[in-house]
Amino acid sequence: MNPKDQVKESLSITDVVSTYIRLEKSGAQFRARCPFHNERTPSFYVSPERKSFHCFGCQQHGDIFTFVEKIENIPFFEALKILADRAGVTLTNSQKNKEDTRLITLLKDSTDHFEKTLKKSPEAMHYLLERGLTEETINTFHIGYAKNEWRDLFITLAALGYQPEEIEDSGLAIKATDDSGKTKGWYDRFRGRIMFPIRNVSGATVGYSGRILPSLVDPSVAQGKYVNTPETALYHKSKILFGYDTAKKKMAEVKSVVVVEGQMDLCMSYQAGVENTVAVSGTAFTDEHIHIIKRFCDTVILSFDTDSAGQNALRKTALLCLLGGLDVYVVDDIGTKDPADLIKESPKAWLDAVDKKRHVVEVMLSHVMKDETDERKRGQRIVAEVLPFIRAIQSPIDRAHFIKVISGKTHIPESTLMEELNRGVIAVVEETKTEIINLPSKERLTREIIAFSTLANKLTDESLKSLSLDMNQFPEAILQEEMFKLEEKVIGDKDKYFNDLIATYKKLIHKEEMITLQKKLNEEGADHEAVMKEINDHAKKGI
Repeated sequence: MNPKDQVKESLSITDVVSTYIRLEKSGAQFRARCPFHNERTPSFYVSPERKSFHCFGCQQHGDIFTFVEKIENIPFFEALKILADRAGVTLTNSQKNKEDTRLITLLKDSTDHFEKTLKKSPEAMHYLLERGLTEETINTFHIGYAKNEWRDLFITLAALGYQPEEIEDSGLAIKATDDSGKTKGWYDRFRGRIMFPIRNVSGATVGYSGRILPSLVDPSVAQGKYVNTPETALYHKSKILFGYDTAKKKMAEVKSVVVVEGQMDLCMSYQAGVENTVAVSGTAFTDEHIHIIKRFCDTVILSFDTDSAGQNALRKTALLCLLGGLDVYVVDDIGTKDPADLIKESPKAWLDAVDKKRHVVEVMLSHVMKDETDERKRGQRIVAEVLPFIRAIQSPIDRAHFIKVISGKTHIPESTLMEELNRGVIAVVEETKTEIINLPSKERLTREIIAFSTLANKLTDESLKSLSLDMNQFPEAILQEEMFKLEEKVIGDKDKYFNDLIATYKKLIHKEEMITLQKKLNEEGADHEAVMKEINDHAKKGI
C-alpha cells in the first residue's frame, strides 16, 4: 500500500474536516456551512462511508487531500505531509511533488540567508530592537534583512544550485532585459529591507514583505515603504493573512481574531500576549480572508490606522466581515498611536484596549453622535453611515438589537429606523433582480445555440447532440429573428463561439441538477447515502 492510501485508511474524513469547521449530524452524513464560500444555510456535506465531501453551493468536492489542499491553500505534497504527520506515516523524498517542494526549499534557504544577514547587520538589528521587538519575537517570525546590494541573494541561491528562472519564479529576482528584449541578467527584488517572511498555514515560507531601512530612504527615488512578493505559484495575497500560522491555534481557542494592518503591529501584538493576531499586510481584505478566518472563529476585532485611509479600510473590512457572517468589533481606545507604538510604550494598554473592544455599529454611532449636534443632520448621517452596517448583519435578532440601541440614544422611533433599513434592503433586492435578468436564461441560451448551430452548419456536431435539445421547440419566426441578431454580430472564431455556448449550457444544466439534488437531500426522510452517490456520480462526469 502506498503512503497516500495508508494515510487515507488511517484518517477519518470527519475527523480531518472537523479540525477546521464545525460539523453536525444529518442522517448518515455530516453537514456544515461551506468553508470555501459564504453561505447562510449549510450545503456542505461529508460522507464517512464514501470518505468524501461535496458542497452543493460552490460544487467543491473531493477527499481528505483535496480538502486540506483547498482549505490551507497549499500544493498536494504539503497536504500529504500534514496528513501523513497526523497519521504517523513516514514519507520518502521520492514521493514529493518536486517542483513545489523545490520552490518551498528555495524560499526556506532564502529565509535562512536573510536571518543570518540580519545578525551581521548591527543597523538592521538595532532598528528592530528600537521598535520594541525582542530577539525571541524576531526568531519566532524568522525576521531577516536583505543587504542593500543588487545581487547578494541571487548569487547565494545560485551557489546553492538554483537556476535563475527558479529564483525569478519565487518572486525574489527580477529579470533585466535590453532594448531588444534579450536577457541581460537577474537582480534581487529586495534590497536594503527588513524581511518579514509570509508563511502558509503549515509554516512554510511562500513570500515576503520587505520594509525599507529608514536610513536608506531616498526622497529623490520612487521607493515603496514596503515591497511585497508578487503573485507566484505559492503566494496569492488575497488568500493569505500574515501571521495566520502562528495565530490559528489561539483563534480556535478564544474564537476570535485581532486584525491589524502591518507586520510590526502583528509582531508586537503577539509579543504582548495577543497571539490570535493577523495582519492584512498591505492588501485589501477579501472573501478568501473571511473564509480562512471562519475555519477557526466567528468574531473579528479590527485595529487599523486612525488616518483617513486606515478608517476607510476599516469600514470596508467591517462591512465585508458582517456580510460574511462574522461578528465585528473595533479596538477604539488607542488614540492616534498605531498598535506597535502603543505596545512599545505599554503592553498593558494594548491588552486593555483589546479587552474594551466595542461592536462596530456602536463605534460608528458614537462617531456620528460626537461629530454632529444638529438633530436632523445627525439622523441623516445615521441612515448613511450606520444603517449600512446593521443591514449587513446576518442575524435578525442582532439587527433588531442595534435598531433599539440607536433609538434609545437618538430618540428616533424604532419603526422609523426599521423603515429606513428596509428601504435599503429593497434597493439591494431590486439591484440583484436586475443582475439576474441580465444573465442568460436557459430558454435564451437554448434559442441562441439552436440558431447559431443552424447558421454555422453545426446541427450534426456531436457536442450539440450530447445536449439532447428539442430542435423544434421554437417557432420558425423566433429562430429567424435570433439568427438575424447573430448575423449582425462580428464573430471571429466561430468554433470557439460555438464551444463557449455549449460549455455555458452544460454549466447551467449542471447547476440546476445540483440544486435539485440539494433540495432532494433536504427532504424529510431522504436517503442521504443514495443522494450522495448521485452527487458523486454526477461530479465524476467532469462537467
